[in-house]
Amino acid sequence: MKKHLATLAILTAFIPQLHAQDDDFITRFGVKLAPNLSWTRADTRGTESDGNKIGFTFGLMMDFPIGPTGRYMLGSGIFMNNIGGSFTVNYSYKETPTGPTLTRPLSHDLNLRFIEVPLTIKMLTNEIGYMRYYAQMGIGTAFNVRARADKEIPVLDASGLYTTGFQVLDNEDVMDDVNLLKVGVVIGGGLEYTFSGHTTLIAGVTYNSAFTNLLDNVSYNDQTQRLFAEYLELTLGIFF
Repeated sequence: MKKHLATLAILTAFIPQLHAQDDDFITRFGVKLAPNLSWTRADTRGTESDGNKIGFTFGLMMDFPIGPTGRYMLGSGIFMNNIGGSFTVNYSYKETPTGPTLTRPLSHDLNLRFIEVPLTIKMLTNEIGYMRYYAQMGIGTAFNVRARADKEIPVLDASGLYTTGFQVLDNEDVMDDVNLLKVGVVIGGGLEYTFSGHTTLIAGVTYNSAFTNLLDNVSYNDQTQRLFAEYLELTLGIFF
């Protein structure tokens, strides 16, 4: 009887600690609003990046605990991601059959919107006061839902062989020129501040570098254009 009472006393003392642990390391949901600076990276001869865009990301954050310590999380969410960038293409052309070959840079200014679903591993320090620091790395998968551009295009003669001039298109729909899927590496870090229960503020910096071609079968001078989207984000959010 005394042995059973002792066991019961130990379990009674230990159960609150189990509950505390479960409460500390639960699945978390939150919201994020993050300004970003984006640009394009060209990987085709004669194509160059030509400027940055300021955009923003917002949406739902989710953290799923891995293991019993609460220091490792599987991070995900669903976000509306607005990015863009400018680039130029050196376009070679002739105005007449016997004329010289001329070269002119054609400018493109992209404004893009993606639905992004990242999957990252998030590593956190132990709590220092009310503060924890984190680093994360993973993959960001995004689907294009809007693509607009201000761009210059050549105007060809009836034969389609010679260029008679150039036209500027404003806010042109270029969904057909942009790949539906964008996949990139996500690297970030920052801090979390817990100020009431499970309510936690986060602030950090996140870098996203795509490794899939942004453009879908776009060619100039018989060269398929390879362009990659990149952005640097100031991550601001709150977990509830």
